[in-house]
Amino acid sequence: MQMDLFGLGGERDSKRSLGQRDKQLLYLRAKEKCELCHKPIKYLEMEVGHNKAWTKGGRTTLKNCLCLCPTCNKLQGTDSKKQYLKKIGVKDKDEISKNKLENLSLSELKAIAKKKGIKVKGRASEGLFYSETSAPTKRQYINKLKGAVSGNEIKGTKKAKTTKIKKKRRRRSTNVFDLGW
Repeated sequence: MQMDLFGLGGERDSKRSLGQRDKQLLYLRAKEKCELCHKPIKYLEMEVGHNKAWTKGGRTTLKNCLCLCPTCNKLQGTDSKKQYLKKIGVKDKDEISKNKLENLSLSELKAIAKKKGIKVKGRASEGLFYSETSAPTKRQYINKLKGAVSGNEIKGTKKAKTTKIKKKRRRRSTNVFDLGW
């Protein structure tokens, strides 16, 4: 590791590019297509880009790297994948599903999570003599579901039916003999 050249005080990843094996894995993960424009590319044409730019502190790992065609790599520059797609007017699939999920009620989100088998945990707080867990919030449901649910699945969701349980009314008696004294 070397010191940050921009004077931000942090350290920067010294490895700027992936090795051959990691490049091959990246190419296979991307299904032989550019991860930004989705055009098929040959392995020898492929360039490795970063989701978070190396010059902005992004690490050179498979998780942070993108399989790009030369055109997209040049146009992306130091923008993140999300910033670049926004600039060219393409909406990210996760962002679209997140926006649709935000329009649903909490009961609808719970129904989708149950249907998909996704468990959402609430916030746990612990003290010296107690521990308690709060119910999951709408934001926690949205964050869990945004990558697992497509836009079509959200459209087909209907509100969860709630059944009201009628309470039996206790008959009040004004008769002294019926009170049980």
